[in-house]
Amino acid sequence: MRHLPLAVALLAFSFAASAAEPAPRVVQVTGQGEATVAPDRARLSMAIEARNADLRAAETKVNDGTRAVLKELKGLGLKDEDISTAGYSVNPEYDWVDNQHKFRAYFARREINVTVRNLDKVGDVLLRLTKAGVNQVNAPVLESSKMKETERAALARAVADAAAQASVIAEGLSLKLGLPRTVNASSQAYNPPVPMPRLMAMKASSDGAPEMSGNEQTGFSAGLIHATSTLTAEFELLP
Repeated sequence: MRHLPLAVALLAFSFAASAAEPAPRVVQVTGQGEATVAPDRARLSMAIEARNADLRAAETKVNDGTRAVLKELKGLGLKDEDISTAGYSVNPEYDWVDNQHKFRAYFARREINVTVRNLDKVGDVLLRLTKAGVNQVNAPVLESSKMKETERAALARAVADAAAQASVIAEGLSLKLGLPRTVNASSQAYNPPVPMPRLMAMKASSDGAPEMSGNEQTGFSAGLIHATSTLTAEFELLP
């Protein structure tokens, strides 16, 4: 009797087993989830900039403005750990004239970064600092100390959405829903763009009405931060 080599026998058994086992039936779904949270702090990025042909004059204007800014921030109750004025630079500027560089002025810049933990004061901070010498302001960046919890809530809703979709499909095909074979998830936070504040002082009306708050004067409104999650899962369908 002739015997097949062991490797050939195992290979034949493998092919036979593969032919006997049908490919698993699966369904792939994508779930979506969203959660919102109110911001509880704002990061403000600003700068004091000055140009002058005299280096000392440019530096003096920036440094005087920085001291005035710090005084205003302390007056509003902001803490030292929420204030940074470390970014400072001075550079000469040139014009290109007759194929050569011609000195124009010195450009001095002090960066000011502030974290405002009371959103009712955002407008007041902006108005006072522009009056003190700030002349370059970026849109506020809003944040929440509860962002992690909000992202998890969005993810939980994405999981529930994916499972619900898979259940509907399985039921419609008269099958049972098995365990997920693969799962992929991604999350992101969406902070609606905050309009650039209107940095102009507004006075009380002549009829004696109270003066508007800083937020009303600058048109600042915090809104909500949105967290979104997407989950793609492949479930097995059982008889």
